[in-house]
Parts: sequence; structure tokens; C-alpha cells
Amino acid sequence: MQRIRFFIPRMEYVLLAVLFWGICAMGPKLLNFDGDLPRHLLVGRLIRETRSAPLTDTFSFRTVGFPSFPHEWLSQVILSVANDLLGLSGVVILTALIVTAAWAIVYREANRRTDNLFITLIVTAIGIGVSMIHVLPRPHIFTYLFTALWIVILERIYQDKPRLWWLLPLVMLLWVNMHGMFILGIIIGGIYLAGSFFDNPSRAWFMQATTRSMLLGGITSLFTTFLSPSGIKIWGAIASLGSNAYITSRIPEYQSANFHLPETWPFLLLLALTMIGFGRSQNKVAWRYVLLAAAFAVIAVYTSRMLPLFAIVAVPITASALGEWVNSEFPTSRFRTMEKNIGQINASSNGAIWLAVILITVILIFRSGKTMDAQNKGNVFDEGFFPVQAVNWLNTHPQQGHMFNEFDWGGYLLLKLVPPQQIFMDGHTHIYGEALTREYETVITLGNDWQKILDKYQVQWAIVRMNSPIAQALEDIHWKILYQDNTTIILHKP
Repeated sequence: MQRIRFFIPRMEYVLLAVLFWGICAMGPKLLNFDGDLPRHLLVGRLIRETRSAPLTDTFSFRTVGFPSFPHEWLSQVILSVANDLLGLSGVVILTALIVTAAWAIVYREANRRTDNLFITLIVTAIGIGVSMIHVLPRPHIFTYLFTALWIVILERIYQDKPRLWWLLPLVMLLWVNMHGMFILGIIIGGIYLAGSFFDNPSRAWFMQATTRSMLLGGITSLFTTFLSPSGIKIWGAIASLGSNAYITSRIPEYQSANFHLPETWPFLLLLALTMIGFGRSQNKVAWRYVLLAAAFAVIAVYTSRMLPLFAIVAVPITASALGEWVNSEFPTSRFRTMEKNIGQINASSNGAIWLAVILITVILIFRSGKTMDAQNKGNVFDEGFFPVQAVNWLNTHPQQGHMFNEFDWGGYLLLKLVPPQQIFMDGHTHIYGEALTREYETVITLGNDWQKILDKYQVQWAIVRMNSPIAQALEDIHWKILYQDNTTIILHKP
């Protein structure tokens, strides 16, 4: 019987396996959602070749020598290694692994706090649905993992293991070199401290071992944020990006989500369940949970990129509150009895081996050249989104002089053009700043004096979307068409 149970998968393993498989099957959509990934792959490769992270920009002729804050350098290296091992399929598998690992941590924490298997599974599944709105092969997926891990460590410190404070700066050392949202760790630590004080507002609070450990972990983590190639300047870079209203207004993921769209409804459901859980809880909800849920809910409503992070933070809190309510008000119900029985069976099972089997199966599928997506496109850069055919033409017909390009093609042009061609702009607006971003917008929208901006930078040719207003305008002033396909048109100044 023991041997049989070893191969029977737990219900949470089935949920995680479905998540992993689903992300892998979404590969083409993930790879062709925005234009950032190619630049990450390029920078990661260059860091590995030069063994140093670039501190100034060299990719755009408008920003040569500008400060470049490599707050994602380690993520870019990891993405580049995955690409070298298995091509873009390796990048997709890495994305699926990181996101699945994050949700495995969230589920385990929710299950530890909640004595109800069904509620833990349901709330976790809803949280996963919330997070799928922003699962992309970019460095931010590491923030999902670190946020989940960070909360687990803080919970252990808060409850019974204050000596684990040293794990916080250790995690922060990785986080600050992988993604700029490391500041969430400092914010969450502050919320835990504030919540702890509100639960026990007295002088004795300062003398508690938990308080001292959280303070020590927080302070050392704060100083650890200086241990990146950018040093203390990384704080200024992150602050300037997030505080520039013009730039954030031009980035869709910084905008509020459209809650009329079905993909946002899991967030509304999770938010409603959180409020129900708080309202029906028999015991007083700890302040740290109230503050965490409220803070991340507000930020998630303000910017759509925070929806997954709200889910990661809220799922253990919501599952715990709902579980407490159901267990206390319906202790002898059929639902509760069935849940207990199935929970005992689930706890005695294992089946983790099937997760490894699924991982190996996906790797073998991609190595064999087969596809997993419904459209049978495979994990490639889509020629309907990127200028794939045009770049192939450019590699055999290289152009001289400065170019103007669509900004979300900038990373792809940098990655694929040989020899490398400096670009006008790409999606890394934190390097360009507001003034240079406005110049790009003036040209692409045919604003006042748009031709003067092209003359200012001595732009000799352009690669833009077919049938776009800028393409038509360049034709109208007699720029010569060198190449065109269904996606791209390349024009040269007369």
C-alpha cells in the first residue's frame, strides 16, 4: 500500500502540474506579447561574454554613455543560459518553473495556516488565475518567487523562529540583482513590523525577540540592497522610473486593469473572498494580514502589474480566514466530513515523482522539435509581431547610418542584426527618460516638427510597421522603399 501511495499524486501536485503544463503550452503567446525579452537575452549573453554588467548604455545612438542601472543582470544571465540550452523553449520552461515554484510556496504556506484542504486548493487556484494576467518570460517572475519566499520567512520569524532573520538579507542579495521590485521586500518587512506593533502597542514590543529579529533582518536587508553593480544608485533609478507620470502613463502594465474584461475577474473574486473571510472570521484578524491585504489590493487596483503580487500575498491570508470560518460554523457538515477524509488520504499520498516526469516530458517534447501550443506555432518569435523577415533581409542587405525604429522592436533588432546596429529606442524607458521618450512619441505620432527630430539625429533609414502613419508620412516626403512585407516596411532617406 505504501508503494502505491508513493505514486498517487496529491491534489496540490495535480494543480501545480496543470499550471506548469499550461504555461509551457502558452509559449508562443508569452514570447510575443511585448518586445522586452530579446534585449534581456542579448544583455545576458553579453554579461556572460564580458563577465561584467554594463553600467552605461551602448545600444542606442541617442543614449551612448548614459547611466544604465543593471538591476536585472542576474535574471538576464539566467534567461540567456536557458536560451542557450534549449532555445526559446528553454526560456518558456524556465518561466513555467519559476512561476510554479512560487505558487508551490504559496500553497504550502496557505495549507500550513488553513485546516481545510478544499478551501486551500480553491483559493490557490483562484490566485493562480489572477497571476496569469502577467506571466511573461521577463525578470519580474523572480519577484513572484522572492515575494512568496519572503513572506514565509517573515512568518517563521514572527511566530516561533526569530533566529532565522539572517535568511532575509540572503534572499535580498539575490532579489536586488534580479529585479527592481526588491523594494517590495522592504515594504513587506515594514508592514510586518507595523502590524506587530499594532497587535501589541506597548514598550514591551521593543524588547521582544521577534521585534529585534525583524528589525535586524530588515536593516541588514536594506544595506544588502547596495550590493549590486549599481550600488546605492539603484534606489534613485527605481524611484525615478516609478515617479515619472509621463513614462508610466505610456506603459500599459503600469495602468489600472480594465475590470470589465474576464481575465481580471479572478482578482475581483479573490478580493471579495478576502473581505468575506475578514468579515466572518471568529477571531480578530492580525494587523499584519489586514495591512498586507489592504496595501496590495490598493496597489493592484492602481496598476495591473501588481495583480499577481496581490494574489501571492492574499492567498494564504484569505484561505486561513475562510477556513477558520467554515470549520467553526460548519464543523459537522457533510462538506467538512468529506474534506477531512479526503485530506487524510491526500496527506498520506505522495506522487511528487510525477512532477519530475512532466518536466522531463516537456523537455523531450521541445527537444524533439514538437510543439505544445494549440496553433502549432512553436516557441519562436512570431513574424506577425516582430520584423522577422525584414531582419533576415537586413542581414544580407545591411544599411548604413542611424535608423528610426518602432520602440517595441528595438530589442529584437539589437539581438538579431549582425553586425549589431544601434537603435533609436527600445522599451527600456528608464534609460531614455522623459525627454527622449517624448521625441520618439513625436515622430511616431507625426507631432509638431517630427522631421526635425529625425534630422537632429541624422536618421538615414527607418524600419516601421507596414501601413502605419509614420510609414505613409515617410513615403509622402519621398523616402525610398527598400523592403516590405505584411508586417514591416523599410525606407531610406533620399
